[in-house]
Amino acid sequence: MPNPLLQRPDFVFLSAIYAAIVLAPLGSSAESVSFGRDVLPILSDRCFHCHGPDESHRKAKLRLDIEEEAKKDQNGYRVIAPGDLAESDLWYRIITDDEFDLMPPPDSHRKPLTDAEKATIRTWIEQGAAWGKHWSFEKPRRPNLPGDTSHPIDAFVQQRLEQSPLSPSGKAETHVQARRLSFDLTGLPPELKDVEALERDPSNQAWSGYVDKLLASPHHGERLAMWWLDAARYSDSDGYQQDAERTNWPWRDWVVNAFNRNLPFDQFTIEQFAGDLLPEATPEQILATCFHRNHMTNGEGGRHPEESRIDYVIDRVNTTGTVWMGLTLGCVQCHTHKFDPISHEDYYQLFSFFNSIEEDGKAGRGAKPYLNYQSSLAERAVTEAEKWYNECRPREAEAKVAATKRFEAWLQNIQKSLPQNYRAWVETAPTGIHSLEGTEFTIEDDATIQTMGPTPRQDDYHVTVKKPNQLTRLTGWKLEVFPHESHTGGQLSRGKTGEFILTNVKASIRREGESQVREIEMRGAIADVEQQVKGRAYGKVSDSLNDDPRNGWTTKATDEPQSRTAIFSFANPLELGPDESLTLVLLHRSTGGNANIGRFRISLTDQAGETVQKIKEAPLETLARTQELTSHLRNRLLTQFLLDDAPYQAARARSLEAQRQLNEVRKAGGKLGVMVMAERKEKRVTHILERGVWDAKGAEVQPGFLSQIYTTPVGNDANRLDLARWLVSPDHPLTARVTVNHLWQIMFGAGLVRTPADFGLQGEAPTHPDLLDWLAVELVEHDWNIRHILRLIATSDTYRQRSHTTAEQRELDPENRLLSHAPRFRLPAWMLRDQALAAAGLLNPALGGPPVKPWQPEGVWNEMFMGRFTYRPSVGPAQYRRTLYA
Repeated sequence: MPNPLLQRPDFVFLSAIYAAIVLAPLGSSAESVSFGRDVLPILSDRCFHCHGPDESHRKAKLRLDIEEEAKKDQNGYRVIAPGDLAESDLWYRIITDDEFDLMPPPDSHRKPLTDAEKATIRTWIEQGAAWGKHWSFEKPRRPNLPGDTSHPIDAFVQQRLEQSPLSPSGKAETHVQARRLSFDLTGLPPELKDVEALERDPSNQAWSGYVDKLLASPHHGERLAMWWLDAARYSDSDGYQQDAERTNWPWRDWVVNAFNRNLPFDQFTIEQFAGDLLPEATPEQILATCFHRNHMTNGEGGRHPEESRIDYVIDRVNTTGTVWMGLTLGCVQCHTHKFDPISHEDYYQLFSFFNSIEEDGKAGRGAKPYLNYQSSLAERAVTEAEKWYNECRPREAEAKVAATKRFEAWLQNIQKSLPQNYRAWVETAPTGIHSLEGTEFTIEDDATIQTMGPTPRQDDYHVTVKKPNQLTRLTGWKLEVFPHESHTGGQLSRGKTGEFILTNVKASIRREGESQVREIEMRGAIADVEQQVKGRAYGKVSDSLNDDPRNGWTTKATDEPQSRTAIFSFANPLELGPDESLTLVLLHRSTGGNANIGRFRISLTDQAGETVQKIKEAPLETLARTQELTSHLRNRLLTQFLLDDAPYQAARARSLEAQRQLNEVRKAGGKLGVMVMAERKEKRVTHILERGVWDAKGAEVQPGFLSQIYTTPVGNDANRLDLARWLVSPDHPLTARVTVNHLWQIMFGAGLVRTPADFGLQGEAPTHPDLLDWLAVELVEHDWNIRHILRLIATSDTYRQRSHTTAEQRELDPENRLLSHAPRFRLPAWMLRDQALAAAGLLNPALGGPPVKPWQPEGVWNEMFMGRFTYRPSVGPAQYRRTLYA
């Protein structure tokens, strides 16, 4: 029975008029249309969302991604009738002006087809509607070299340029070429002697020699490692806010070494997927499997470890899809892919390969399995750190001698000028005080503050003070807590037990007339009495410096109520202007509540050392009281003086940091736990996860490859080694293409496929498809030799062109897809830093070893890590290592 829609007179008339007037000028039916190149991208973009692989979104039970479904007879008519427009419902649906029949529907949020796209569909149907795969799912075959150009890359590029008004821009100046190549192959600027040599001899032979020199440089492996570490989501920490550091850096050095010895990419792949499964695997081959352990690990309290473990397996599947196949497999975690021929079941068949790793979803040091590994590259770092420390120690000694001379002069002066009633602490009445929850206050003559009125369960006291005139600066503040008859049991609080719990303290500075405040860091806290506790509990005064209300300072009530004292030191002395005020916040947010301080006083000091580190008489107070300089007191005064002697403190800080760094690298030189892959003795059963939810288990699946991408037999006992070999099989359509595209992007800033992580139906088509396939075949047939491809690119005239552009080039090809000139793109941040170090003559070119910490603005990480981690920049030569090691 003919399709009644296609028999309507309006369709017959519209089709004839549309074809004759609108489409005819766009192309002749004699032109060959490729399904994979021309038609499939249109169907994928406009049709597959409702008529594609994902059955959960499929409409009208129609599939356009399968030939048999699209062409089969359905009640007497076909969606696609090869060679017959009049019998093809697809054709009617895309040209009709009936909004109820038009495809894609106006309310689908998908663009209508352009006239050119309609012409493509028309011509394809007229030519017989030949089917095929998406271009990237077809095995690459070596195309014939066009033209008579000697270099294959130039041949393909020139062929494409000849179809346009553009022509190559010619070779760049020699020094420009040398600089470009050096950055692309090593990530560093060229050496002057190499540039001068090329300028003396600009021949192709000399250029080839320079290419080979850079490829043989140890810095070449570092350059490629930056690409690969990004692909591997490498980090020196677990990846969450309060995360732990990890010691996976020996794997980073394995990557550098693998590129430097030009390990074939197929073996490079196999060892990172399954080095532990190779016969008689070496420690280095097991180390290589750290690639798939570089995912984030979540140690959040309350999270189910199995949920985390499933996340890690999913990460490996998605990373495999992105890095080796350029596929967006992450979409298939929850449902069948809406565009690419990858089913929900396919995803969990891949998942099965990674599902039996000997891990249990923990983080930090519990994130097994680990390899106990000792790096041979740590010894160099230890030697370097020892040398720097040995240079710093005598400088510190010299600085102390000079500071001691300055101390003698200061001591003579202070003995003459120190008043007999000197006090290091100045009781300071607040200029303003308020509470968050309604507590009221009275301020007495001796600066004591008494609470009164409401007794809220929890409260924050905001106390604002000015710097006393007799103090030159502020180094710390003292909190005295007093008993009072108005308190419960005459103790220290009006709360339930009469005891107080101070959970946190904060300090900030504000200038008059401004609303912005500056947070002040406090470094230390001591108390005359505190309860000794372990873990997260109330007792220690030092716990009042973190942001956790589940711990803090408290004491213990006594039969005879006694006052308590705590001293808090600032991380750095404060210099307050006359229009600036210091606000101290006393937070009482204990889980039990009813423990707010009842009576207290604030005192300030400008003295360093013992004064803010111990609850005892300050050295200057002892001198003022006794008027006698004993040797013991002299040493106390010298210690305090040295704390404020800037030249000595700079030398001492340098020495201390050098010692700390030496201790760190010595530790790194021992056996380290590197996260690697290892199989469980008993394989886990793998289920499809409904909607991708970790505990919503569906049907059981066995290990399996993506059959729509590349079909090969797979047994139920297949493992990661089989998966790796499948990926690097010469018949696999994607891996070689994706890899050479990444190499092209390294050299040109953009790949031949501009969507390097998506070679699927929603990705961009290659700008030079024949060149991409030629390079892919070349990589495989040359034993997956990465350097061979880079050498080919670097020796082409296309690569060596000038980057200067004309108005015509910018108008006709603004994104330089035709490669009529060299690209312009900015260096990545890590390369900019390395260049700056090299240009300044500071770069430390040492390879490998423990990570380093470059300079960062002070305190930049404090809020991020909530006080659990302190970022301390490296010192000495280590601070000038390449950013790869940061």
